Amino acid sequence: MNFQPLSGIRVLDFTWNVAGPTATKVLAALGADVIKVEWPLRPDPGRAFSFSPVTPGVFDSGGFFADLNSGKRSFTVDPNTEAGREILEEIIARCNLVIESFSARVMKGWGLGWERLQELNESLVYVSVSGFGHTGPHASYVSYGPTAQAVSGVTAASGRPGREPAGWGYSYLDVMTGYQAAFASVAALRQQKETGSGARVDLSQLETGASLIGPLLMNADELEAQGEAFPPGNHAVERWGQAGYRYEVGAPYNVYPTAPQGEDDTDAFCAISVLTDAQWQMLAGLAAEHGHAAPDGLDTVRDRIERQAELDAWLSDWTREVEKFELADLLQSRGIPAAAMESGKDRIESDPSLAAREVFQATEHPFVGVHRMSSLPVLVDGRPLPAKASWPLLGRHTDEILAGVLGYDEGRITDLRRTGVTWPTGLPRADKPVEEVAA
Repeated sequence: MNFQPLSGIRVLDFTWNVAGPTATKVLAALGADVIKVEWPLRPDPGRAFSFSPVTPGVFDSGGFFADLNSGKRSFTVDPNTEAGREILEEIIARCNLVIESFSARVMKGWGLGWERLQELNESLVYVSVSGFGHTGPHASYVSYGPTAQAVSGVTAASGRPGREPAGWGYSYLDVMTGYQAAFASVAALRQQKETGSGARVDLSQLETGASLIGPLLMNADELEAQGEAFPPGNHAVERWGQAGYRYEVGAPYNVYPTAPQGEDDTDAFCAISVLTDAQWQMLAGLAAEHGHAAPDGLDTVRDRIERQAELDAWLSDWTREVEKFELADLLQSRGIPAAAMESGKDRIESDPSLAAREVFQATEHPFVGVHRMSSLPVLVDGRPLPAKASWPLLGRHTDEILAGVLGYDEGRITDLRRTGVTWPTGLPRADKPVEEVAA
């Protein structure tokens, strides 16, 4: 399968960490030539995540970075030098899209604000991904995923009932904003193709988070009245008549403990959602078959919601005796929505759906070795998009881009390297496999 709808599109990628690189990973997977710009004295911090113990301190040994940046090319240049900025301007003139994930002041500080980009390339699409956007009173604020999650309301919406908001441990909004940026980029590129005009696309994590919790915003008055019932945790409703943004859905509706598969199994849980009386009757029957008769008087949704604590305690007595995947399959076979709570290891090694759909594909990285990397979560014509086994090892493609995109000759390329424009003077190169570095 050769599904490459963005073939021929050149992207200059100034993004770092998670949100921006998520967007450009999507663009690269769809066929765009993504040129990742970095300076080795201040590279993408993502290169420091999950360093391999085999090559500690090497720019390219991070598995997380490799997965998030597959399919891109690496270009190193110092944007704080006049020569470096001139090179970047030449490349920008030959690009379809420029994307960055800095705070609002960085590109302007380099003399590469929107007005200058338009002078260089009037049909350019410019996408900025930031915590608070490039306009408004907080445009200069710096942000990471948890920062924007807090201000957008995502943090306040998560946690156990009666306790402080827990927030998300992982930068959920980084990933979601990245996908929003990819979507917006493709839309702007379509306009560029149809009209020849450029576009200024300004995305913020704040607005991405706010858009994901619209019902919570609409029910602000009701939520305020709920008091200690907020956040509602895993329940569909905390109390009858005050469902907040989750509405009167059903019960039992929670995550329940299951039989652990080892002493260190902290992921032994199964999500169960009973939405109808018919599903309840099936669940009660199954539990009874396993020696756990349901309490009396729970025939209606209202009855079950009013006695959720008792209901959860009863159900947990049964679920603790069953392994989570076995329990989920059993419940699903009777038409009851259920799924095991999966750890990262479960998803990669045990989930049959992800395996069948080839979400994680084995690829070889020169530093990290052979590992399963994530592909885009879509199938096209029944097949997954292949995970590209090509990597932006820091500086690996600089000379190639200078020659192939800008037409520089070898003498000019060598001079740029010698004068520290495309690689810091005196800094060892580590953009080769381990055995080549050792040699």
